[in-house]
Parts: sequence; C-alpha cells; structure tokens
Amino acid sequence: MCHAIENVLQLALRTFSKSEGNFRQKLDKLVTQSSLLTGNDVGLEHYKITKQSDTNKQNGDELRISGAPVTYIQVAENPVVSIGIFIIKEGQMIPLHDHPNMHGIIKCLQGQLRISSFSKKKTVIGDLEEKYRTEDLKRRIEQKHLFLAEAHVPVELDPSSKSCCLDPDNGNIHQVESVSGSAAFLDILSPPYNIDPAPDQPDQEVRDCNYYREVGLSKDGLRWLLLTEPPASFYCDTEPYQGPVLSETQ
Repeated sequence: MCHAIENVLQLALRTFSKSEGNFRQKLDKLVTQSSLLTGNDVGLEHYKITKQSDTNKQNGDELRISGAPVTYIQVAENPVVSIGIFIIKEGQMIPLHDHPNMHGIIKCLQGQLRISSFSKKKTVIGDLEEKYRTEDLKRRIEQKHLFLAEAHVPVELDPSSKSCCLDPDNGNIHQVESVSGSAAFLDILSPPYNIDPAPDQPDQEVRDCNYYREVGLSKDGLRWLLLTEPPASFYCDTEPYQGPVLSETQ
C-alpha cells in the first residue's frame, strides 16, 4: 500500500529534480496533491506535543503547556527536498523569516494558521527619505540587510484549505502564527537549507534561514525590513517522526 505522504514525497522529488521539465505543471500538481493530506496521514495523533495539547484542552488550560513554542518533526530530507511538520502552540508563531532561493509549500494539518508574507523589492540608497540617510542605514542597504518589501494580504489556513505555495521571489519572507489554539502544518522545501556545505558537496550554494523585522513604512506604501537575530523567545524542540514508513530517499 502506498501511503498519501509517500505519494507526496515521490511527487516532490519528481517536481524538484533538475533533470525533468514541465516544472510549473508539476508544482501545481504537488500543491494539489499535498492539499489532500490530513493529520492522520503523518501520524499527528501519536506525537507527545499533540497529546499534551489535547489533554490540556480537555482541562481548559492549554496556555499552560511548557517547553518550546514550536516543535519540529523531520519527515524526510535529501539533497532535493526537505519535508517536516511544525506544531505551533497557542498564541505562538514562527517569526518573520525567509527561504533563500527555495520553494516552500505549507499544508495546514490541524488548527488554524495565519501567514503574513512579503516580497523583497530592489532597493537603493535613494529610496531612503533624505532625513534618514545616515551612514549606518546606507551601509545596511548596500549590504542588503535593509530593504523595501511589498506586504501581501495575510492568508488564513485550516485543514480544509488548499496548500499555500511560496516561491523564491514572491512571498518568500513570511511569518506563520497559530490562531485560536495550537496548529500544525506540513512544510515542503526545495532545495533544502544548506548552511555549511562540505568542500566535496556538489551543491555549494549557501542557504541559511534569515530573520527580519519591520522597521518602517515608505512614502509609497512599501515596508522597510531589517535583517535581525531571531527573537530570544523563539526556539524549537523536536520529536521523531511516527507516521508511515517512507521509502529510501537519499
């Protein structure tokens, strides 16, 4: 029997393999196929954090859950694609961050999510109002640490929603927050993060997760975003994957 999550994994591998064409058509199919996934397809009911949340809900004290605000469960990872599950506790979020040169697909499995996203715009020093053109801010623009971005209308997802797709250029900078309780989602990324590639590794592009915060509004309605450290309150713990066994993907 081929499980739903296995079908999504194999389709993701075919979609993001550089050796095959018709990328847009295959990406649309992957979004459609991943939209059919449910929490049961990845064993969501078996995870400790999910059981803890359900127990506390019954007792009316979900806010008292201890530990990290977010739990990550790695489903599959290889040089082509990374698939994982994020479980966000009530009132928590994954702060504003990016997936540099990566595609991302988000499928809500439980609860409700709000995704706020931005698209980075080409920015030059002249975009700064003259009164703000300090040497420090000009240097940050030159380093691409400070830039203009277009804010998109926030999207809310629940388990009945179609998967949300973020590409390298549109909506790539985003935050994901739980709404009215804890929430869980499946995250598909390609290519995976590549923080410190080994010298003999074929893929030498560095892809690390960067965090940002809003620092202002431009006169034409765009937002100024500044590269920053992640908030001290944000961190993840992990649990082992307990869904259906998947085929070898290396």
